[in-house]
Amino acid sequence: MSIKGKLSRMKQHLSIETKQEEQVIAPASKVISSEIPFYDKWKNLNAKALHFEEQYTILREQYYDLSTWHGKYSFAEVVDIIERWQETSLKHPLSAAGRSPEDLLFFDTETTGLSSGAGSTIFLLGYSQVSRDGVKVRQYFLPGPEHEVALYYHFLNDVKNLSNLVTYNGKAFDWPQVKTRHTFVRNEVPKLPAFGHFDLLHGARRLWKEALPSCKLSVIEGEILKFERGEDTPGYMAPMLYFDFLHEPDPGYIKGILTHNEWDVLSLISLYVHISRCLLEYENKALTTNEKFQIGKWLELVGEKERALVCLEQLVKEDAANVSEDGFLLLTKLYKQADRSAEAISLLEKALSFRSLPSSEMATELSKLYEHHVKDYEKALDYAVNGLTWIKETAKLTGKSKTKQTAELVKRIERLEQKIIKASDS
Repeated sequence: MSIKGKLSRMKQHLSIETKQEEQVIAPASKVISSEIPFYDKWKNLNAKALHFEEQYTILREQYYDLSTWHGKYSFAEVVDIIERWQETSLKHPLSAAGRSPEDLLFFDTETTGLSSGAGSTIFLLGYSQVSRDGVKVRQYFLPGPEHEVALYYHFLNDVKNLSNLVTYNGKAFDWPQVKTRHTFVRNEVPKLPAFGHFDLLHGARRLWKEALPSCKLSVIEGEILKFERGEDTPGYMAPMLYFDFLHEPDPGYIKGILTHNEWDVLSLISLYVHISRCLLEYENKALTTNEKFQIGKWLELVGEKERALVCLEQLVKEDAANVSEDGFLLLTKLYKQADRSAEAISLLEKALSFRSLPSSEMATELSKLYEHHVKDYEKALDYAVNGLTWIKETAKLTGKSKTKQTAELVKRIERLEQKIIKASDS
């Protein structure tokens, strides 16, 4: 290591500030070809070497026009969707309000293992970034364990102004992995940036967990985004191919991994557009019954109760026969919170009238509404008794008893009987 490099790092740790050296200093990045095996093959992959003292990392870059389609969306639509987030009053964890397209870094890694411990190494850091000029994809590749400082030095200098990360399971896996590996080289590379984080896996699970066999990104791509990968290198093969590369550093071994990672970070763009459109267009009739229910549930969870109510009201109006019990109960809850008990009663009675299976939960809610809002104790008692009966009948069929709900209904029935007796005596 050069004396200049050591001195600059000492200054960083001692918080010595200079006008020219505000971060880790290293010799200027340069392409070194004669020392890198198969360098011509790297150049054919649009890749080049970035040097850091005695180490280097490989940077591969790809560019796309905004008019390029990835599945059912063009990249231009992410620019439009971010503008729409600026215009709406909807508050949501995935909102890009206050951000520009360039602020979002669609990020994914490839590693030697699925564990998050120190024994797993990241060998590829890839991201896509949208601007009004197009989409760029950058991938930083680790040519060997001894080059890890170079990998993180160049990647972190590149993303030092990062505002927001967009990942798929990145909160639980990718970024914790980066943080773990960073601890081993942190004295020689820039600090990790502070940023917001959109993890689209959580949104995908909310919207499609019940409708799809899996929420793997490849499944979401095919079923939701309508993007077909064609010949793809499966993720589980990436570690084996990387180890083959370490044995013989021919980029042909990892060409498929680079393509796989590139598709991942491009799919994140389309997926962010799609989930954002679901949230911003929750009244869209093209949404499935399950999607609309899940969106209403999500809106209620984040405090957007009025929007959730509108979403679920429209759902019941359009497709009441296929709305789940949970959908009716959630809309009932929103009606009660909005002091619209009459509509809550009408909703539940309508739901019970055409359901093939009785619902003890709906009966219990109706009993509460008639007791506390209408003061009709006899009607409240009827629904409480029906609810208890349905619980017992269901237990006979399924062998599953609802002990807590049974005890609550027994108590409710006793209280209502006492109220009816008092009312008749007076």
